[in-house]
Amino acid sequence: MQRNVRGVLLAVLIWGLFWGSTPLLAARPVQVVATFSILQDFVEQVGGEAVTVSSLVPLGADPHTWEPSPREAGLVARAELVVANGAGFDDWLLPLVKSAARPGIPLLQLSEGLVPDVDHHDHGHGHGHTADPHLWLSVPNAVAYVERIAAALTELRPELGGFFVGRAQAYIQELWALDERFRAELETIPAESRVIITYHNAFGHLAERYGFAVVEFLVENPEAEPNPRDLGRLVELLGRLDRPVVFTEPQISSGTRYMQALAREAGAAVHVLYSDSLTSEVPTYLQMMAYNLQTLVEAWR
Repeated sequence: MQRNVRGVLLAVLIWGLFWGSTPLLAARPVQVVATFSILQDFVEQVGGEAVTVSSLVPLGADPHTWEPSPREAGLVARAELVVANGAGFDDWLLPLVKSAARPGIPLLQLSEGLVPDVDHHDHGHGHGHTADPHLWLSVPNAVAYVERIAAALTELRPELGGFFVGRAQAYIQELWALDERFRAELETIPAESRVIITYHNAFGHLAERYGFAVVEFLVENPEAEPNPRDLGRLVELLGRLDRPVVFTEPQISSGTRYMQALAREAGAAVHVLYSDSLTSEVPTYLQMMAYNLQTLVEAWR
């Protein structure tokens, strides 16, 4: 599937270069709805002025606990394309699409066909195996997302295919540069410190790509409440580390309280990582990931 998508994109890029630039002002923007802000940013990076994109989950909100309103149903009803993550992350969208979307409107689930079942957290510490749907936190998966968005937009507006693919290719170059920065700068973290401890199960794909041996968390899903056994398990784990560090996620206020309490108990430092949502402080995926990289490096400096 990945090979076919890339073949289509290459053909469209050649077509676009041959025919030259497309008069975008004459084209009606594609109406796109994304389930949350990170996917909205991907669509905007590819579509530019040729798309109008809305995020169902507001900036800074937690996609796990957010519930749609009649406003979001109206956005879906007007959409020509609905973009979701899939892999169980935004399944709450499916009833909304079924009830509000026009017949035949495509639903693009960006994680389809990628590997969602990275599991670096068990290691005998009490969690069972679960799939981590946060595939976009590994940059190569973000590249795959962008390629699929370009292909979907091209299918809807073939006359703008060269424009979409050209923007996608330029953005992908930035993503690969970001990936190289991650790989180079995270190599400076000592192997014995490569432990990411967060509130919920979000960083398995980042760990897999960038060489962290263990990812631990208090809860599988932010809607759950941690139990004393899990808190005790992480206090014990942190006690075995030379430089104990825990990470909070700004969109989960209850999780921040738990992680701060855990840090006090274990004498650990507290840092912030972004996972599920962009904010006014980090309004793009590139800025979010650059912030995360700086945080990870500084946590063990």
